[in-house]
Amino acid sequence: MIKKIALCLIVCVCSLNIYANEYVNTKNYLKVNVPAAVVIDNNTHRILFDKNANEKRSIASLTKVMTSILLVENCELNEVVTTPDSIVNVGGSLLGLKRGDKITAYNLLVGMLLPSGNDAAYTTGMHIGGTIERFAEMMTEKAKQIGALNTNFKNAHGLDVEGHYSTAYDMALITSYALKNNVINEIVNSKSLSVTYGKTTRSLNNTNRLLKSDAYVDGVKTGYTDNAERCVITSGTKNDFRIISVVLGATDTDTRFNTARDLMAKTFELYKNEDLSKMMNWYIKIPIIKGEKEYCEINIADSMMYPIITEEYDNIYIKQEFIKEISAPMIKGTYLGNIRMYLGEDEIYSKDIFLTENLNKRTMKDYFKDGVDSILKENNILDWGIIRYIM
Repeated sequence: MIKKIALCLIVCVCSLNIYANEYVNTKNYLKVNVPAAVVIDNNTHRILFDKNANEKRSIASLTKVMTSILLVENCELNEVVTTPDSIVNVGGSLLGLKRGDKITAYNLLVGMLLPSGNDAAYTTGMHIGGTIERFAEMMTEKAKQIGALNTNFKNAHGLDVEGHYSTAYDMALITSYALKNNVINEIVNSKSLSVTYGKTTRSLNNTNRLLKSDAYVDGVKTGYTDNAERCVITSGTKNDFRIISVVLGATDTDTRFNTARDLMAKTFELYKNEDLSKMMNWYIKIPIIKGEKEYCEINIADSMMYPIITEEYDNIYIKQEFIKEISAPMIKGTYLGNIRMYLGEDEIYSKDIFLTENLNKRTMKDYFKDGVDSILKENNILDWGIIRYIM
């Protein structure tokens, strides 16, 4: 029977006093002249910069990142799509599609992500959802699955409509998910690509000018409407450390791109993607009551890359919570406890530990053998072979 779980705090691997230096992380290390912005680590989704990151706002064509996700998850890229008659009602930035045009899903993807074609996004929504209303419901549901809980979509392209909104943080999560798809990842990192639909072939330029000016920038999407003003999602990678920034509500184009550039440059300056594996070696030893073995011993060696500022090392600490003892018998897979790693008050790692083998209860034969072994030891008799010889 499992005993009551007891909390056991072990000494921080970084400092004998885990709160020797008060943990401070403002996540607001740069003054930016936009209403909302965020920077996250693409791998762990740690928030590295936060200004009103959870404020619900219009997001304009950043919407098309989610539209692209549903396209690649519901269509083959060589699938031919016919544009609907209602495409004539779509305005704003356009790829140039006409009703009845034949276009592959891949070319729709390019048309959405590079020149931000509202007609390409609308065609995608109608093709997959049957109606824009149904497709928007699919988008919102997918956002919830990703973890973007403060997001609600009403259309596929992002043109202003009541009830269509997201947050800087949610859009960063959605983008991180999208970039796991190699095709989306390649397209948003392309300065220009060609598409063909019907008898038309066009060369399309990416609206993200940071791709041309900053070598480490590798995506993602711009947006503009009257309500949203100027927005941009930017990703950048240095030494396998990829970050995503989202800027919402900039009043002009220069502010939009300069803010994104400054946020990424400052974040790369402050944060390093550190290997924490040296802190993640643990030895678990739990007494076994009436078991064939005296102890259950488990060695754990884990690893994790995590973005931190140098001064944060002294604020990493570990908590262990395990059962005090095991009463045999106990079956393989039984929950034994949990190891958690914290940076200040933020949990950055958690691992549940389970029994890796069946633990059998001691039998009368085991007790008899222990008694004989004790006698042999007391009389300096080395083993059972000798006792059998004596007998």
